[in-house]
Amino acid sequence: MISLFLDKVRRTLLRYSLLSRGDRVVVAVSGGPDSVCLLDILVALAPEYGLSLHVAHLDHGFRGSESAEEARFVTGLAEDRGIPATVEKRDVRRYCAEHGLSVQTGARDVRYAFLGEAGRSFGATRIALGHTANDQAETLLMRLIRGAGLAGLAGIPPKRDLFIRPLLEVSRGEIMEYIDARGLRFVTDPSNDRPVCTRNRVRQEILPVLERFNPRIVETLAAEAGVIHDEDLAAEAAVTPAVDRVLRTEKGRTIISRGEFLGLAPAYQRRVLRKAVGCLAEGTTLTSLQTREILEFLGRALTGRRIALPPDLEVERQYDSFILRRRQPSSGFCVPLQIPGTTVLPSLSLEVAARVAAMPSPSREEGNYLWQAAFDYDKITPPLQLRSRRDGDRLHPAGMAGKSKKLQDLFVDGRIPRADRDRVPLLAADRDILWVVGIRADERFLAGPATKQLLLVTVRSLNGEP
Repeated sequence: MISLFLDKVRRTLLRYSLLSRGDRVVVAVSGGPDSVCLLDILVALAPEYGLSLHVAHLDHGFRGSESAEEARFVTGLAEDRGIPATVEKRDVRRYCAEHGLSVQTGARDVRYAFLGEAGRSFGATRIALGHTANDQAETLLMRLIRGAGLAGLAGIPPKRDLFIRPLLEVSRGEIMEYIDARGLRFVTDPSNDRPVCTRNRVRQEILPVLERFNPRIVETLAAEAGVIHDEDLAAEAAVTPAVDRVLRTEKGRTIISRGEFLGLAPAYQRRVLRKAVGCLAEGTTLTSLQTREILEFLGRALTGRRIALPPDLEVERQYDSFILRRRQPSSGFCVPLQIPGTTVLPSLSLEVAARVAAMPSPSREEGNYLWQAAFDYDKITPPLQLRSRRDGDRLHPAGMAGKSKKLQDLFVDGRIPRADRDRVPLLAADRDILWVVGIRADERFLAGPATKQLLLVTVRSLNGEP
């Protein structure tokens, strides 16, 4: 039985190229049967592959003395085999509270961060995890219930970055038979038997029912996940040229070319959308229902319309593009303009210099500036402010023969994205807008032949950009 089990694991290693000769492998060992089996298997295969092993165990601090006892058990396990070990304790509850995460999500984040740190310290080329075919079957069912695309139904990948899962094609029953045959000791975590999380309920309530219809349901579901994984890889390779053509990232946002995106087949649209979300929030997955709702929105959205995406993203149509970015709360500003002097707008990375001069107008200032405007100072009622837009703002744009226009309409005509409008600085005297900086001035306040005192305003970038 032991040799058959080893051969089955070898086939998984070869099928997915999980190990190479001379690998330095961190083995995640919780002390439970799966991880104890994983360690024993890798010890047995170490001479064959020339492996260097290092044990890593994290005490999540959830169960007090029980957790501490498990840490001591794993330490002893490593010492008995002459394998160095990293055993640490982290305050996972505090991490969850600080980041607003569930216990399961927070524990996973902390555990993977710990394993990554242990891997870097050891110079690991692989980090081995003890996921089994049962974990794979449970994951597929959970994602099917929640709603997931092909990538989600592919389940747990055999390999991702440094992480490998050598036991992914063996069942928990086979593992227990191996442990019995080898006479291995292990510890049990009673929380795995409590129906308080979705995975435990799937394990205890759904899988037993499915086994009445198919006694090999775990093996069947795990095999299906493997097939879907292969299909997903093929589909991902096929869609890559479309992704490269439609998608680009810049300045912390992802931009999708609207025309080309809407011309793609729905299957490609879903993949481009998932890729776009992943660029901003790695690890975020959309349910099938969420994906459908977002695609329906993108198909009908007018310019300026937006929709929220989990976890804290939004997508907005901006004329010929869809823009994905993190949601930012709107924050207005109002800063007195120093005359003479320089006023800094740190949130916009701008500085504004203002001075009063006698006419005739001096020549335009030399230097690296973004925008410059000249006004008749005698027509202005101080004080002046640099502020963000307000409801009801209007001006008389230069070149419109004295006609008044809503600031909102000026933004629309100028194709200023909705998300950027709160960041456009306005030079204003109370409700009178002298200048929509960089866009249009109000002709009532511009300098002319009769001007005696000139207000010269120059805007520069704090980043040194032209």
